[in-house]
Amino acid sequence: MLFRSICSWWECFGAGRTLTIVMVSQGGELIGIAPLMISRTKIYGIPVRELGSISNDHTPRFDFIVSGDPAAVMEAIWIHLWERRREWDVMKLCQLESGSATLEHLAGLAAGYSCQLDTWPSTDSPYLSLNGSFEDHLAKLPRGLRANLRRRMKRLEEIGPVEFEQVSSESMIDEALADAFLMEAGTWKGAAGTAIACDHELTRFYAAIAQRAARQGTLYFTFLRLDGKRIAFDLSLIYNQRLFKLKPGYLQRYHACSPGQELTTMTIRDAFARGLSEVDFLGSADEWKLAWTKTVRKQCWAYVFKKDLLGSLLHFAKFRLAPYLRGKIPTKVHITIRSTREARA
Repeated sequence: MLFRSICSWWECFGAGRTLTIVMVSQGGELIGIAPLMISRTKIYGIPVRELGSISNDHTPRFDFIVSGDPAAVMEAIWIHLWERRREWDVMKLCQLESGSATLEHLAGLAAGYSCQLDTWPSTDSPYLSLNGSFEDHLAKLPRGLRANLRRRMKRLEEIGPVEFEQVSSESMIDEALADAFLMEAGTWKGAAGTAIACDHELTRFYAAIAQRAARQGTLYFTFLRLDGKRIAFDLSLIYNQRLFKLKPGYLQRYHACSPGQELTTMTIRDAFARGLSEVDFLGSADEWKLAWTKTVRKQCWAYVFKKDLLGSLLHFAKFRLAPYLRGKIPTKVHITIRSTREARA
């Protein structure tokens, strides 16, 4: 799934950037991957070469992939990147889980090479652990939510038959995506110009993700049908017994019936039936997600600055000057340093 996502992202957003994927092998076996890129950007007006995660606003989570000893893999990745330090000015890794082993090992390695790692808080991302049965979980939800779900489903059923549809055939995906993008464009996102259909590259990206996932059997693309017509969608993936929600949406004119939440009810029930371990809502802690679970993953952005003039200036601007001007000091992520090395020139 990682390489499909990276390929799809790079095909759509990679222009002007330099791909920098670091792979670590041991005895001919791949044990670590760091998917990175170098971009020319600005931090508070200062031009920099940024070594960072392959990500943008449509990348809800990021991390290195490690199957071997994390300390050894991270040390090998860091040494390779440090040997090429003249190619980059600052490292930025977006949407890392706060308890990520990557973050903890990287902090120790950076300190050992006279670099400074600091973190900036990102969104809290809700997830639902699937224990017991769907009925058990539903019974634990607030009575008002359960009553609303029943009442709004009844409204829909008064209009016409309500059906749950899953699209998995490659031949049906283009038509299904067109319906989904049209639904999203009919909301406030379309008026604001942020809907997928408003951006050709975004349209290509989500289409590529869906097509590649369908070929690999990880696509979970569902619709709520009312009287034979699609009125809500959920573009998701299933990988390693977890359901990842990428993009939901619904027809705005049915807002009063909450078709998005009704479809979420159906997908969570189906996830329980499939024996999955988790529904990961991804993204931020929106109210509709927190209706289903209060459990969240803390996420952050990690910055690594060299101890030179530019690095010191960038760190001061990002973690001292900007918070001071905004009157807000960023919440620090507690990092346990697992390994350190002596400083090297």
